[in-house]
Amino acid sequence: MFMKPAHALLAALALSTAPAALAQETAPAEGTAAGTEAAPAPQSPLPAAPATDVAAPEADSPAAGAPAADADAPAAEDAADAEAGAGDAPAADAPATDGAAAPADPAAEEGEPRVGSYYLMEEHGDWMIRCIRAGQGKDPCEMYKLLSDEDENAVAEFTLIPLTNGQVAAGATLIAPLETDLIEGLGLQVDNGEMRGYPFSVCTPVGCVSRLGFTDAELAAMKRGNRGTVQLVPFGGDAEQPVRLSFSLTGFTAAFDSLTAYAAAPAPEPQEDAADAPAEAAPAEDAPAE
Repeated sequence: MFMKPAHALLAALALSTAPAALAQETAPAEGTAAGTEAAPAPQSPLPAAPATDVAAPEADSPAAGAPAADADAPAAEDAADAEAGAGDAPAADAPATDGAAAPADPAAEEGEPRVGSYYLMEEHGDWMIRCIRAGQGKDPCEMYKLLSDEDENAVAEFTLIPLTNGQVAAGATLIAPLETDLIEGLGLQVDNGEMRGYPFSVCTPVGCVSRLGFTDAELAAMKRGNRGTVQLVPFGGDAEQPVRLSFSLTGFTAAFDSLTAYAAAPAPEPQEDAADAPAEAAPAEDAPAE
């Protein structure tokens, strides 16, 4: 197309200025875009997130010290548990206090023997009177003597009680060791008197038992005598060499007389328990005023 010089000049100027104009139009677009993106920053937190992420390492750097605070937390918990345990410690001692405050047997607390156990009532010379604590009525008692050999080894037990039936004035029981010759039996002698023989009646886990009965004459000889002798033969031993157990009769008469008096005495009246006692009358001041 044919153009006039003026038009050609204008066209040349337009073409020469077109890139600058295009650049100006493009730059404002980028600037506008940048301005558009930067403007919402104060209103929206999303564009500022990178700044927060960049600062996060600095915020996390103190977090490295956080484990120390966490480590102290269990220690504080342990200290609290220790204090709680110290507070609970007296509770563990409470049962011991309760057990000590509740005696197993009231009689044991008062120093009295328990029911079914032996206790010493009296002692006369070389003889003693022992009794068994009974739950009701009078306690049964007997004269008691422990027989020993020449080496002071306890070998046999001798007990005696007064009797009033027939011609027997007293009954005695002798308990010998289990390995005693039962066929040979036992012998009893007072001073230099006759050695009288008695058979064994039964053997129990505690020993072999022989029951003896004394007439008035035999009992009188024991009261007058000084020493008695029991003769035993060990099983498989020589009957010509028996074991001789010598014992004193000092105090025998006093013990027998005391036991006889005790047996003849009436049984004590049963004591009334405090729980069974009738309630006391109400005090006079509780009565209504007239």
